[in-house]
Parts: sequence; C-alpha cells; structure tokens
Amino acid sequence: MSASASSPVACQAPQRPASCDLCAVRERSICADLGPRELVEVEKTMARRSVAKGRALMQEGEPNDSLYVLVQGGFRLLKHLEDGRRQITGFIFPGDFVGVRPTGASAYTAEALEDSFVCCFPHRFLEAIAERCPGVKDRLIARGQTEYHKAQDHIVLLGKKTAEERVETFLRMVAKSIGHGGDSAVTETPLPMPRQDIADYLGLRLETLSRTLASLKKQGTIRALSRRSVVLAASCE
Repeated sequence: MSASASSPVACQAPQRPASCDLCAVRERSICADLGPRELVEVEKTMARRSVAKGRALMQEGEPNDSLYVLVQGGFRLLKHLEDGRRQITGFIFPGDFVGVRPTGASAYTAEALEDSFVCCFPHRFLEAIAERCPGVKDRLIARGQTEYHKAQDHIVLLGKKTAEERVETFLRMVAKSIGHGGDSAVTETPLPMPRQDIADYLGLRLETLSRTLASLKKQGTIRALSRRSVVLAASCE
C-alpha cells in the first residue's frame, strides 16, 4: 500500500481514472462512495478478471480473501448437497457483489451463467479504504443485510407461495435487476439462466415450471416468452 493509501485523507483528488469513469455499474457498487484519490488507488490495487461461462469465481469450501463486483454477465450461487444434488440459492447480476467477508471456507459456489467480467478487491484494501470513506463500509454492511433478507424471502418463497406465485415473484425480481423497460405496459427481461436453474431455485420440477410459465402466459402476466428472455405485463402493485 502506498503512503497516500495509508494516511487519512479526504475522499477527493485532482484526477480520476478514465476506466472507472466508463464503468457501467460504478454508481451501483461500492465504488460509488469513492472519491477521485481512492479511485486512483483502486486502479492500482484491484484486478480485473474474465470468467468464462460455466467456470467458478468462488468455490464452496475454499478460502476467499477478495470481494468481487460483477460488471458484466451473471452468476448462479449454489450449494452441493450430501447426496450429490445441488441447490441454487441465488443469482447475481451487474452491480451486485459477492465475497463480502473474508472466509476460510466459502459457503457457496459462484458459477458463471455466461461469459462474465468482474473487478476483484482484496479485503485488506477495503478495510484500509473504508477508514477514510465510511460509505464503503456502509455499503458492505447493507449488502450483508440484503443477503440476509433475500435468504428470508427465499424461505417464504419456497414454503408459502404457490407455483404461479413463485414463478411470477422470481421473474419480477429479475426484471427489477436487469429488465429493460419499453413502454409503460411491459418490461423485457433477459433470462441468462437455464430453465433447470430457475426450477431448482424455486423448488419446482422442470415440468411444473414449464406448465406454470405457460399458464402465466395464458393469463397475460407474461406477454412473450423465449429461451433467453421474457416480456412481463406491468405489475399491479
């Protein structure tokens, strides 16, 4: 760490690295709270990493000492069960980050749904930068709380909702994260994950998922559906 990185300074400086300025997710990630001086340090400290489709960014049970901000692509989060099956516990999309805390054994595997691109921040750097930019720590804490709430929502989703409610809730969740609003009536949403991943996440058989999607389309909740995208009618909420 350079001398400027270890001394307490305000979150500002005369120059900002162009590559961070051009980042499409900067305002939604921890970098939104970094000033120009800190962004210069980021350029020197972080690593940029491409992850091919099907490859793991983090492996369940293996140590991890970095936080990863997803810039492009998507990942499935999964756990392997004792009987050899797997459970999809979540998905992350551009602007999301994983590896919030350093650990000697990661609780899940993060596997790329498509060719993806991440920025990697060593936790020791985050600890130092958070002392001068409290917003960074606030975002990490908020992320931990968000993950807890998502886990609680997932339990409710699996235990209390019907198949149609599960599927619609999931599609609305993805639409909120990466949907592209056209007119006020519909939202086009990419679906980078295969149908089996959706079924696993929702605790449904693949055949049940297919029937439920067809039912929602017949009802008008889904306006259009393909293997890679869905167009949803506007929510009544």
